[in-house]
Amino acid sequence: MKGQDNGKSGGGALESSRRFAFAMRALSRTPVSLSYQNRDLLYEWAENLPAGIELADVLGNTDADFLPRLAAERLRATKLHVIETREPQRFELPVNIGGEVRWFDIWIDPDLEPSGSAMGVYSTIIDISAQKRREVQLKNLLREVSHRSRNLLAIVLSLASQTARSANSIPGFVTAFSGRLQAIARAQDLVTDRDWQGALLSDLISRQIALFHRDNALPVELKGDDLVVSPNAALYVGLAIHELASNAVRNGQLYPGDGAIHVAFSVESRSDGGRNLVVKWTERLGAGTTAHEIEPLTRKFLESVVPLAVDGMGELAVNGSRVDYALRIDGNHIT
Repeated sequence: MKGQDNGKSGGGALESSRRFAFAMRALSRTPVSLSYQNRDLLYEWAENLPAGIELADVLGNTDADFLPRLAAERLRATKLHVIETREPQRFELPVNIGGEVRWFDIWIDPDLEPSGSAMGVYSTIIDISAQKRREVQLKNLLREVSHRSRNLLAIVLSLASQTARSANSIPGFVTAFSGRLQAIARAQDLVTDRDWQGALLSDLISRQIALFHRDNALPVELKGDDLVVSPNAALYVGLAIHELASNAVRNGQLYPGDGAIHVAFSVESRSDGGRNLVVKWTERLGAGTTAHEIEPLTRKFLESVVPLAVDGMGELAVNGSRVDYALRIDGNHIT
């Protein structure tokens, strides 16, 4: 049979010894442990024990002598069942070894005498701790995705409702809602690119303005402390920049001309020991141009909806040929 000495290869016992030595070396490169216990469940031999368990602590002892009580009791009960029924068993077991919880996939097989009775048990143990950690990470990620998806749906529904109430026509609603939906989508793309950790402020602003300016150089100057904002803040800051950029288009901005738009961001300290991220939009129109009045829904977004979502404040001012907006974002939204 394959893997067994058929007596025809040269060397006899020496060849078998070499094969065994190679098998043990190969075993040492795997997370697999092998052991044998007699009917009294005393260990008679063991190979490639899990890290943190010494051979001297195992040989001549039972599981209760070197493992935590609950794990040892589970192993003892299963092994006694295998000896009694002569049926192999497989199960997973968490074990605290050196202060770290490790997971093991365990096979217990009976060592049968010619008469059919079991005179001991063989154990094959595979350390699956890394696999378990990946499973936990995946479950946490799926939970996070589900949570954020529900939040995103709530935001989209709110946008649809508020845009519909302020629209004068169906085409007007479609245009306004589509633009806001694209703004949310672009912010979400940035959050996803950073593994749900947030979005870089400069990327967030540039992406939103690019919706209106296509492939041309952006006529917007960005300056300040470029930080990463939380996923939730990214969506709402993106929406605020979209509203400001959309209003700038109505004023004839975002195209080469006499006007200028500056966006500055900085961190300021608060009297309570906290801090705020301050984003300032300054829009100066060309000579002889007067800024349009801000649409009511845009003003609501900028002064109420967005500041509430980032636990901050929003101040909007239109003065002749100038539009100023300052958004203060609570420091808890800086990652």
